[in-house]
Parts: sequence; structure tokens; C-alpha cells
Amino acid sequence: MTLLPSALRPASLLTAAPASTKHRPSPKEFRLGAAGRPAPVPTLLIVVFDNSGSVVSPAGSDPLANRFAEVEYAFARVARKGKPHELGAVLHFDSPTTGDVPPLAIHRANLTRLRSGLQIPPDGAGSSALLPSLRQAVTLAEAYAEHEVTVVVLSDFLLLDANPTAALAELATFPGAVHAVVLGGYVTRDAFDRRITVTSVRREDPPGAVARVVFASLVKHRPGSLVYPEPG
Repeated sequence: MTLLPSALRPASLLTAAPASTKHRPSPKEFRLGAAGRPAPVPTLLIVVFDNSGSVVSPAGSDPLANRFAEVEYAFARVARKGKPHELGAVLHFDSPTTGDVPPLAIHRANLTRLRSGLQIPPDGAGSSALLPSLRQAVTLAEAYAEHEVTVVVLSDFLLLDANPTAALAELATFPGAVHAVVLGGYVTRDAFDRRITVTSVRREDPPGAVARVVFASLVKHRPGSLVYPEPG
């Protein structure tokens, strides 16, 4: 699986950085689909990042922070024609942190602010606990109850909450749609409640897999939208 890091320096997820002579894909080499027209209802997408050692260490599932750039790419695609009632927010497992971004309209004027959250927070401790950020996400969802809310959690789900099973059960009760993106594919679908959509991102996945997942959540209420399938 190849992703694009926050500095837009392509590198590989789940593997060491490629040699300088190796072909390095750019965002133009994967296509997400059509963003469609603005949603007829207010929407809010909350993206939650796990920055624990099992994700960001040299042997982790995303050592070069490639997930951040792919999420940015998905936001940017929608921002071209975004409207004030279509919102995006960013949280981190160590929430609250300075890297958290409150709900903002997904349009070009706010991309810089959204981008500021698409990096490891300087005051983040690299927690493997889901519940602090999940409860922050619930607070946001309740504050925007008139919106169709989706939370996308990007993690390997090797959780260190006091009771990981209870944490995943609480995730299933989120007041909105839930999408768990399992980086590395270490945790199987059986670990999650049926109410949770689960996508595993593995080494062999093609470029843009994370961007495609987030893009799909961003456009699911947008008429005329289309998410291209992963290349075979």
C-alpha cells in the first residue's frame, strides 16, 4: 500500500521508505471519483487519528505519516465545490490537543486550517487509547445534532484502553455513522460491532486507499457523487 505523506513526499505504508531511484507515485496517479453537488442536508465528517508508536514508529503501519496527506487530498477534492453547511473536523487520540480542528466548512478558504490538524500534534503523547478522542467526537456530534455526522477512525486498533472491548462497543454507539479504517489489517472485522463499517488498509493495497475511504464518507450525501473502485 502506497500513501502520500503530509509533505507530499510519496512513500510506502507498512514498509520502509523506498530508495530514491524507485518510482514514487503522485496524487495524479490515483483517481477518487466525482465529488458531485453539495449535500442537500448539513453534514459533518470527523476524522480521528491514532498517532501511537505502532502506527508512527519505523516499524509501524504508517511511519511517514502518509495518512495525513491522503486525508488532505480527499478534503481538497470536496473543497473545490464545498458549501458552508458541509463541515469537517480533525481529532487525535490524545485529544484534546493543539492538533484538533473544530468543525469548519469544507471549502478552499479553510483548507489551511484543516491542514494544520493533519500532522502529529506537538503536544500529543502518542496514546493508544481510543476513548478520549471518541468522547470528544460524541460531544461534537451532539453539538451539531442537525447534521448528518460521520466519524472515520484511522488506527491499527491495537488499543490500550483499560477495556478495549468496551471501547469498541462505545464506538458502535456513536450518534452517527462510524467507519473504522484498520491500518495494517491487524484487527479483523469480527472485533467490531455490525453497526461499524470496517475497511482494512494493507501493504498490498494500491495508492490512494485511505484517501478513497475518506472521500467516500465526504461525498455519501452529495448528489451525483461517485467513488471509483480500487484498481484491480
